[in-house]
Amino acid sequence: MDAPINSDFPLRPIGTAEELMDVAVGMEHEAALRYEQLAAMVARQGKTELATLFGRLAELEKTHEDQLSRWAQRDGLRAPQPVRFSWRMPETFDQAEGAQVFGPYEALAVAVRNEERAFAFYTYVAASALNEEVRRRAESMAREELEHVSLLRRWRREAFHASRQPRRRNPRTLEELFALSAAMEVASAEVNDAAAAAVGASGAVEAAAVLRRLADKARGHAGGAAPNVPGSDAAEGARAAGLLRPGSLTAEKAVRLSIQDAEEILDTYLAAAEHATEETLLNEAQKLAEQSLGRLALTRSLLANPDRA
Repeated sequence: MDAPINSDFPLRPIGTAEELMDVAVGMEHEAALRYEQLAAMVARQGKTELATLFGRLAELEKTHEDQLSRWAQRDGLRAPQPVRFSWRMPETFDQAEGAQVFGPYEALAVAVRNEERAFAFYTYVAASALNEEVRRRAESMAREELEHVSLLRRWRREAFHASRQPRRRNPRTLEELFALSAAMEVASAEVNDAAAAAVGASGAVEAAAVLRRLADKARGHAGGAAPNVPGSDAAEGARAAGLLRPGSLTAEKAVRLSIQDAEEILDTYLAAAEHATEETLLNEAQKLAEQSLGRLALTRSLLANPDRA
């Protein structure tokens, strides 16, 4: 019971709804504080636009913190007592402070990673919950974080230079969504198979096994469909360049390709949900986005843990 639930989040298993609220409010409070620090840093550098953006992100986190406190009060729980974290949260904050070249895209990338990390945390808490109430609340918080991810990724897309934007393909029907999903998942399986081979050849057996599982899951999501549209730009570009052939990638480049593919797939599903005009299409796109965010978090963990990749 005293062991951390996850090496990325070194906390004991959460046993009550009040403990969960303490952790949640602590995460929002810490994020707001770090955004304020970054706002002050870039303001000293004369980057007024960035200072305003980080200030906006800090206010967003404070709003989330207030919402959690109101939720606790509504449900008859004691006022949350924010947990103070002993780990750096997240690593991108520290990277931002040391960055020489920093613009709106990089700022929003920090925010996106922060929200994705929160989503991964709540998903893990739900899976390891000691009782039903904690599981239910953690799942609800994970859904909230997915909405935050979607919002911030939209802001980040708006900050892209036109040449950096991924190809937009917004399905109008469920059939179009499933066809697009099948194509991207089939191509993703190919990417992760190639990545698993490259990583395995480097001796990182555990990481290679993770990538093979991701490839198998992607094939399962595709359901044996024969795609009639392209996969992600990352996958299609790698295929065209011959990078999916054995021996063409180093282990690190293979993992980065897998991450790039997963990023683009997630952006595609989030954009589909954002532009959906029917509830069934919206629900399916959001479901696919949830699955994709889990895949992205898992793939990124391979770079975050050098012993695995």
